[in-house]
Amino acid sequence: MKNRTIIEIGGMISVIGSLIFVGIEINQNTAAVRGATQQAVSSQVGEMYRIIVENEKIAYLDVQVDSGISKSELSKTDYNQYLHFSMMGFRRIENIHLQFNNGFLDENAFDRIGMPFYRLPLLREIWEEVKGGFNSEFIEFFEKLRDGQ
Repeated sequence: MKNRTIIEIGGMISVIGSLIFVGIEINQNTAAVRGATQQAVSSQVGEMYRIIVENEKIAYLDVQVDSGISKSELSKTDYNQYLHFSMMGFRRIENIHLQFNNGFLDENAFDRIGMPFYRLPLLREIWEEVKGGFNSEFIEFFEKLRDGQ
C-alpha cells in the first residue's frame, strides 16, 4: 500500500512536470511564430521599397503618384504597372489583417503600414477598382483604417 502511494505521487509529479514543460514549450513556440510573422511583415514592406529603389520606372511613377497624378494622365502600361505595384501593398495590409485576426500580430502592426501612401488620390482610385477582389470584412476594415476612423 505504501509503495503504491509513493508510485502514484511520483506519477502525479511526472504528469504535472510534463504539463509545465508542454506549457513552456507552447509559450516559446507562440513567441517564435509571432516573431516570424512580424519579420515577414517587415520583409514585405522592404520588398516594396526594394522595387522602388531598383526599378527606375516604378520610382518615377511613385514620384508622379505622390505629386497627385491621376489615372487618365498615365499611359495604360504605366497605370497597369503601378496598379500591380499597389496590389502588393493592398495584399500586404490584408495579410497583416489576417495575421491580426489569427492572434499572431497585435494592433501595433497597423502603425507601420504607411497609410499616407494609401490615401493618395490614385491609390484611392485603384482601390475602388480592385476592392471587389477582397472580402467584405477586409474592405470595411481597410477603409476605416485608411480614413482614420
